[in-house]
Amino acid sequence: MNKDYIAPWVRVIILLSSTIVISGLSYLFTGSIIPRDSQDALIFQNALLLIVIGIALLEKYYTKPADSMVNSLMGVITLMGVYDVAPKVFWWAMFSYLIFVFFLSITTTAIYSFEVQNPKLIRLAELCYQPAIVLGQARVLYSVVFLYAVFSFKGVQSLQTVMLVLFWGIFVVIWPLRLPQLLSRLSFQKTRRQPVGHVMRTDWPNIVRVTIQSSTKWTNESIKIFQQVDGKQSLILPLFYEPQGAELVGTGLVVKEYKDKLEGLTDGFMYDADQSASVADAEISEALGGGSKSKLVGFIVEKSTIAEVKFEIWDPKVCWEGLLVWCEIGGKRVYYQITSGSTEEEVFQSNRHGFQLGSATQLGIMDEKQGFLKHPWVPRMNTPVFAENESFGEGIDISQDNDFVYGNLPGTELKVAGPFLKNMDHHTAILGVTGSGKTELAFDLIRHSVDKGLKVLSIDLTARFEARLSDLAPKNLSLSAENVTELNKKLFDVETGTYGAGAEKKALEGFAKKIREDVQKAIQEFLTTVDDNNRIGIITLEEISNSKATLFITEMYLTCLLNYAKDNIGKAPKVLIVVDEAHTVMPEPSTMGLGDYDSRGLVGKIAQIALQGRKYGVGLLVVAQRTATVSKSILTQCNTVISFNCFDDTSLNFLSNVYGSSYVSIIPNLPQLHAIVFGKGIRSQRPLIIQIPFDPKKAETPS
Repeated sequence: MNKDYIAPWVRVIILLSSTIVISGLSYLFTGSIIPRDSQDALIFQNALLLIVIGIALLEKYYTKPADSMVNSLMGVITLMGVYDVAPKVFWWAMFSYLIFVFFLSITTTAIYSFEVQNPKLIRLAELCYQPAIVLGQARVLYSVVFLYAVFSFKGVQSLQTVMLVLFWGIFVVIWPLRLPQLLSRLSFQKTRRQPVGHVMRTDWPNIVRVTIQSSTKWTNESIKIFQQVDGKQSLILPLFYEPQGAELVGTGLVVKEYKDKLEGLTDGFMYDADQSASVADAEISEALGGGSKSKLVGFIVEKSTIAEVKFEIWDPKVCWEGLLVWCEIGGKRVYYQITSGSTEEEVFQSNRHGFQLGSATQLGIMDEKQGFLKHPWVPRMNTPVFAENESFGEGIDISQDNDFVYGNLPGTELKVAGPFLKNMDHHTAILGVTGSGKTELAFDLIRHSVDKGLKVLSIDLTARFEARLSDLAPKNLSLSAENVTELNKKLFDVETGTYGAGAEKKALEGFAKKIREDVQKAIQEFLTTVDDNNRIGIITLEEISNSKATLFITEMYLTCLLNYAKDNIGKAPKVLIVVDEAHTVMPEPSTMGLGDYDSRGLVGKIAQIALQGRKYGVGLLVVAQRTATVSKSILTQCNTVISFNCFDDTSLNFLSNVYGSSYVSIIPNLPQLHAIVFGKGIRSQRPLIIQIPFDPKKAETPS
């Protein structure tokens, strides 16, 4: 039961009895129920009567700025009628007070009514709001006018003054003493339920807007009953409330019809339900069209766009970054992933409405053949947003033959796959800090490629590939230790030789020609051998300390590979080149200290060879920690980008051009084995946050 509730009949009785008393006092002291003298009219009609009407009838719950504006304007008009007979000093003091209240209230009302967005004007309205509703409420403003008139025109010790002030004091004090509330509870209608709000309108889908009292409890646990105009009663689940202008408006969900009909309710009003009334999560979801398996997360709010929606979060416990959510647009289920969250606050009088706001980026409509397809429009305001349960995706297969499965959408069983092999020659980049999971994903892609018949050539600078891929019998195509030592020596001689280093360069060219023939022979043998034990070739560069030697050898192998592919178009097998620690063999010259023209030339040649390979069935898989240290000529040509956790600004700026700003803000906070994937190798027209399932076998495998 609402302890602040005052029954309508109590208000009517107080109003009628007070009006009768005022009329009696007027007849007693002026000889007429309606005084003709301007002084008496100011006391009885324009002050005392308005106090009664304002408190008992007009301002039942709280005073609005518009009420204060009307009260002060009425006070100014009535005060002007006694200007000639009133003491001028006190008259101007009263007039100044009324004008001050009028300008406070009209400023607040104008800014709220026209929904002005200027922050300075909004701040001005907030400053004016409280003094306007306090100084302008009927009990205060008309009491000041009444006391001014009584003491100015009737004197301090007259009988009229004593009786008028006594009546005024009794009438004003019964409200803070809560006597009307007491009468309401003791009345013969004490079994009648007390309304907590009035329904303004009903919105789609099954949403009601309710003008509620400031003392009303409007939370998920306080179930309400709505008496409809047709006599039916429905259970209402309070969702959230917010100030709208000078009113407090609650938003609720019509869940289901209430079978145990209650008597004595008024059509169009909202009431507290019995404690036994409850609503299950499945009922909430079904009432909003989400089905029994989905869970309500929130409702779409303003500033949503086609690419990103904003929603007020109804149940914070089920929300987290990367969560798959959906809402209905035009009869179609459109999926989104939560990319950020924030807190907001609105203030209404002394109440603060704090809430959480979620942002989710569109994935699109799910197509079992093509993955996620973009939807071309934005959801309606108040559209419910749902989350899928953990079993979602079981039995749904959006992959096709030969697709590679990257992982799951977090919190679901829905697989994220894509035609990696089909788009292998459009190049792929895997980025992320050490320990984030990028190398493990590279190993999975290598195994997938080999399983589907591709050749894989791996440039290994960490000496991990041969051990980790030992079950696939990789073939070591590296230069012999003697040749590497000799190459290092000759490169050093060129760098330290006399001016021009002509003799040293000639010696280097002769040696390079010899080992190039060996490399060409090894590459040709690797590509032409068709047995299953000759699918992976490894070039180990771990022991090479000279960065120019690393570039020199890499360029040599790639040139031989590309030349063979050119000369044998249609015959040569497709080859995937895997480059781990790509900053070493494909560096960005300006960041790696490669100041000499020879090194810059080698880097440019490596990039050119790698990119030309697309024409001849040669693809590139780049694995790197930071984009700042990898050749941008290569990275910008990678049409599939997979990003694990990383922090540096250069990488994030590069990835913002790939994914968009909403996803880039997530990357520094990605948990281990979580990544953002996007490009030709993914069956989705939008970036996706994925989770790669933990494999204990990999964890036990030595690096």
